[in-house]
This record gives sequence, structure tokens and C-alpha cells, in this order.
Amino acid sequence: MNPFPESDSDQETDGFDRIPDVLILLIFNQLSDIKTLTRCRAVSKRFNSLVPQAESLLVKVDCVISTETGEWFLLQIIKSILQSFQDLILPRKQILQPGIRSSPAEILRGFEKIRKLEIELPSGDLRLEKGTILRWKAEFGRTLKSCVILAVRSIEQVNENNTGDQNLLDGDLNGDEIDFHGDGSGGLKLRVVWTISALIAASARHYLLKEVIKEHREIESLILRDREGEGTVIMDDLGLREFREGEEEEEGGGGREAHVSTVGWKNRTTVPAVRMRMRHEARLDLSGGVRMKGATLVVVRPTEVERESGGTTKSEIEERKEDKCLALGGAFDGVFGEAVEALLKRRSYLLEMNSF
Repeated sequence: MNPFPESDSDQETDGFDRIPDVLILLIFNQLSDIKTLTRCRAVSKRFNSLVPQAESLLVKVDCVISTETGEWFLLQIIKSILQSFQDLILPRKQILQPGIRSSPAEILRGFEKIRKLEIELPSGDLRLEKGTILRWKAEFGRTLKSCVILAVRSIEQVNENNTGDQNLLDGDLNGDEIDFHGDGSGGLKLRVVWTISALIAASARHYLLKEVIKEHREIESLILRDREGEGTVIMDDLGLREFREGEEEEEGGGGREAHVSTVGWKNRTTVPAVRMRMRHEARLDLSGGVRMKGATLVVVRPTEVERESGGTTKSEIEERKEDKCLALGGAFDGVFGEAVEALLKRRSYLLEMNSF
């Protein structure tokens, strides 16, 4: 026999009702995954009313649908998310009408107070030769603000006692120049192709975020990355405000969208004229017996930034400092971060590229 019988009021009260809304929202923000939060809405009327107030959201894309129809890349892949939502929200016999296009903004339309939004794609956009690894991180406002690109021809694990070709290693550490005529791994031309490919991928992803930014003016941080870690687009609060102000100016002017280019069927943000500092090492021996071959680091900055800052060209020392801040500012970690630190100590080569 229970010596402390529960009163009728205790039996009728749900334990969740005793948890304040603030604490539940804190839990929702930690969950962040939009699929999980959408399922939470079916738990109770209270959860259904609180989920749209979540401030931190993560959209994970499980699969990529073919883009042969000519629709936007991101709009296609997010349809896979909507299909799972359909089973939850609609009766099983009810089917969404075919031909309806759903945008990222439509998926997020029920959320009212988004502050931090992350979108994770299942894979990168680039198709590189076997063994090549490319990582990039781009920051945007209305257009490109900076981009750091790390490319490696191959990574291998070597025996610590096996020094390999010591002459080649010593020559590289003394600052061997990039072989502009081809170094057995494609030379300068290949590295420029890598750089352009990364910039096009970044600008295409930036353009696809346009609708979300316009409809959710409360967003203060926006990150778009892929699960494989190939590329990341970042927009902070300042960059988001700059983007919205630029859009308002274009809408007020009534003209065609500026800063927009088209490649085939896919629109992307135009890449401005840029200055690129490239560093290359034929071989890097890192901690743990890791060896990288054909490692290249490229730091990209728009030339317009220098003009706006006073019209004077920065010295190489100043640019080196900025390169270090951009490349080491959380862009890469682990073995890639170590490679970046090593490459920043190497000789750099300045390249310029017109807008495209």
C-alpha cells in the first residue's frame, strides 16, 4: 500500500506541463534538426505551438535528386525532406499534387524566429580526378568577401622511419617554385582550374540561399556545407544585412538582378574581380606519418575591397597577415589545418582574375 497516495490533481497533471516554455525551447534549439522538430509537433498541441519558435535549425539533406529536369539543385534535393514531412502531416491516402515546386523558404515558412540556420548537403559539387581532395570555405555578403581553398593531389600514410626521397623533401622546404610548365601533377593550369571550380561552386550555393534570406530577415547566421566537408558557405549578421540591402536597391531600381550569372541552367552569384595568393608544396610531411603530395593553398579576396579601403594596394606583409587570419580562422581542422599552417610559411604567388 502506498503511504503517500497521489491526489486527483497530481494524477491529472502531465509532467511535461510543469516544464517551462523557455526550457523546452532550449531543448528544441539543441535538437535543431528540422526533421526531428517537425515530428515533435505531432506530440502535443503545446509542442506544436512551440516548435515554430525554435531559433536554431539544421536542415540535413539525405539524398540528391537528379537535376536533369533543369530545376534548381537545392530545390530538388530539399524535395526529399518534404517527402518525409508529407507522411507525417498529411493522411496516408492524400498525395501532394504533382508539379508543385517547393523552395527552401517554403520549408522554413512555419518557423518564426530563426536566428541560426545550417543546411547540410549529402555531397560536394565538384567532380575531381581520383585521389584529389579539395576543401574550401567562402564568406559572402551581397557577393564574395573571401575564400580559402586547399587542394591536395594525394594523402598517404608513411612509415616514420622511411624518409623517402630526402633530396626532394629538402628542396621543397627551401621553397621550390611552382612549376608553371607542369610538375607531373598538372602545374599551375590545373591549380587555377581547381580555384575557379571552387569559386563557381561557392557562388552557386550562395545564390540558392537568396529566397531564404529575403523571407527570414531575423536570421543572423547562415551556414551551408556538405557532409563530406568539401565546401562551406558562411554568411554572418553583417553579410546578411549587406545582402538584403543590395536586394532592396535592385528591387527599387526595377532592373535585372545585378551580381547574377548563369551557367547552363543554373544561376549563381557573379564572382567579382579577385586577387589570389597561391602557395604550393610538392610534398608535405605532417605529424603522425601523414604525407601530402601536391598541396596548394589559395586565399582569394575581391579587388574592390582594396579600392574601398582607400585605393592603395596592401603590402605583401599585410596580405600575409590577412591570409593567416582567413586560413586559420576555423576554416580547416585536423590534418588539413596542419597543412595550412605549413603552407602559410611558403613563398606565395600573386594572381589576378577578372569577374566571371
